[in-house]
Amino acid sequence: MKTILMLTDFSENADRAAKAAAKIVPQLNADILIYNTYYDHPILPTYAGGPLVVEEFVFRKDESTAKLSQLAIQLRHIMAGVSQGGFKPQANYQCGEGSLGKNTAALIQENTIGLVVIGGRTDNAIDHFIFGSDTMDVIDHASCPVFIIPPKADMNALKKVTLAIPFELADINAINYLTGLGKQLNFHLEIVHVSLLEKSEDTIKKNAIVSHINAIKQDNITYLEIRGKNVVKRLNRLCKDKNSDLLALVHYQQGFLSGPFDRSTTVAALDNQRIPLLVIPSELN
Repeated sequence: MKTILMLTDFSENADRAAKAAAKIVPQLNADILIYNTYYDHPILPTYAGGPLVVEEFVFRKDESTAKLSQLAIQLRHIMAGVSQGGFKPQANYQCGEGSLGKNTAALIQENTIGLVVIGGRTDNAIDHFIFGSDTMDVIDHASCPVFIIPPKADMNALKKVTLAIPFELADINAINYLTGLGKQLNFHLEIVHVSLLEKSEDTIKKNAIVSHINAIKQDNITYLEIRGKNVVKRLNRLCKDKNSDLLALVHYQQGFLSGPFDRSTTVAALDNQRIPLLVIPSELN
């Protein structure tokens, strides 16, 4: 993992997420790129005042750059306080205009991004509407995992991660990703197969994935199965009962998967987020 992309709108919640993630960055041997989109829609002047539009555009860009610089300084200070060994993470920043999802996709390709970090939603109704839309836009466009950190999440206690899988071949990429991440962050990985009560199992896929899990042969990896129709509710209950610090899901951007892990499951997980959520794309690069 070379660079972690941190998306911010300069809200209190976004700042908290960035600072929480900065605590684990040194362990990942990665640098940080902080990004802000200062326009996600065209500017519509009330009259033909072209120069005023340009001035507003320049002002927003300068304001974004200044705030990014301040946040970068704060994150550098946090990382310096937890850095171990000889690696010293860098914190760079960039801003731009346009769609957050499309810009994120371009940044991932241009900067060798291995992880995207974004703040979770608050209980505010407007925040749910606006911020939730941006989050799903990022998830749908990202070719690397997206880490959504809710308010008051404690990244100092990332000891157990629960990965929910539907027994698709894309699950192997997610398992491999989290196995590698677990070695760096030293957390216990619990892999949970979720199925609907009425759904028949594909024994070929199941045997292939279980064999892959067994072949890893790491003491800090366990496997179990749960059944039920309300996937997110059951997963949240499981994470609470098992004291999980993070829930990971595989996201199918193209929407070809029906059943317990279609796109609506990711949306429901965001709507009912209790702990940090890691969304791993099915087509993980």
